[in-house]
Amino acid sequence: MAAHIQSLPTADLAKLHDRREAVESALGSTLAEGVSPSPAVLALSERYALGEITLTEFGSSVRAIYGL
Repeated sequence: MAAHIQSLPTADLAKLHDRREAVESALGSTLAEGVSPSPAVLALSERYALGEITLTEFGSSVRAIYGL
């Protein structure tokens, strides 16, 4: 079965690139501080990087995970 690849407009690709960079930067900072994010937070980070959830949804979900 062939995979379906959808073309995205350049602006959308730029947004996804920016999201990916933000996630990688935040992860690097977190690891440098000696903190390892939980698998749930890593999964949410990936969903944000892929454009599946907004930053607001990401933040709300992380706060809910940690009971904040």
